[in-house]
Amino acid sequence: MNFLKLSLKIIISFVLVAYLVLTFDFSKSWQVILSSNSYYFLLSFLFIVFNYVFSALRWKYLVLTDQKISFWYFLKLYFIGSFFNNFLPTSIGGDAYKILKLGEKLNSKTDAFTATFLERFLGMVALLVFSILGIFSYSNVDLTTFVLGFILLILGFVIFLLFYPKFKFEHRFFNKIFSILDKIHNSFSRYRRTPQLILISLFSSFIVQFFSIMSQFVLFLAVGFNLPLDYSFFAFPVIFLSGYAIPSVNGIGSQDFLYEKFFSSLGIMTETILAASVLYHLSRFLVSLIGGFFYIIDKK
Repeated sequence: MNFLKLSLKIIISFVLVAYLVLTFDFSKSWQVILSSNSYYFLLSFLFIVFNYVFSALRWKYLVLTDQKISFWYFLKLYFIGSFFNNFLPTSIGGDAYKILKLGEKLNSKTDAFTATFLERFLGMVALLVFSILGIFSYSNVDLTTFVLGFILLILGFVIFLLFYPKFKFEHRFFNKIFSILDKIHNSFSRYRRTPQLILISLFSSFIVQFFSIMSQFVLFLAVGFNLPLDYSFFAFPVIFLSGYAIPSVNGIGSQDFLYEKFFSSLGIMTETILAASVLYHLSRFLVSLIGGFFYIIDKK
C-alpha cells in the first residue's frame, strides 16, 4: 500500500511537470532563471534557514520532558527532516524520520508525535491567519470558505482535547484505534498545565511563517516582478496548505501548477512564474543539503 501511494505521488508530480513543460515555453523560464538577481536568491536561502531555526526552537519547547536535550539536537534533526523531504512523498515526509529519532531519545513515540504534530498544527494556524488577513486586504477574493475552514479546524482540535474521552465506546474493532487516541490525548492533556507555552509557540509560528512567505516573495523580485504584499500573504499560505491535499513529491509539480494558477491573474508571464517556482525548489533543496551533511556526520 505504501508503495502504491508513493507511486501515485510520483506519477502525479511527473504528470503536472510534463503538463507545464509541454504547455509553456520552458526555455524562456530558463533564460529568466539565468538572468535572475542572485542577491534575492541568497536572501531566500537565508529566510528558509531562519524559518528552520525558529521552527526547531518552537519544537524544542513543545517537547515536555525532564531530559536536557540541546537546541542543537532539534536544529540538526529539523534540517535532516528537510533533507529527507527530497526523497519522501509530500512536504511532511521528513516528519516521520523526526518522530522516529525523537521518540528514541524520549523513549516515547507518542510524546514525539504529539510535539511534532502540535508544532505543525500551530504552523498551519499561523498560515490560516495570514491567509485570512490577506483575503481581507485583497477584496477580490471570497472570504467565506477560508474563514469557515479556519474556525472549524480550531474548534475541532479544541473539542478533541476537551471532550474526546466522552466519545469513546467499547467495540473490538475500534479498541486499537482508541488505544492510540488515548495516548495522544494524554500527551496533549499535559499542555493544559502550560497554556503560556502554547501561546509563545503560536507567536513563534507567525515568525516562522513570515520567513516562509518572504522566502518566496523575494524570488519574484529576483525574476523582476514585485508582487502585491497583501496578495502574497494570502496566496503563499494557501499554496502551501494545498500541498497537504495534492499528492506530490516535496511539492514538485503541484507547487508549480498552483503558482501558475494563483499568479497568472496578476498579469505575470507564465514563464516568469515558473522561473520563480523553480528557484524556490532550488533554494529549499540547497538548504536541505545542510541536513544531508548533518545526517552523514551523525552516521559516521
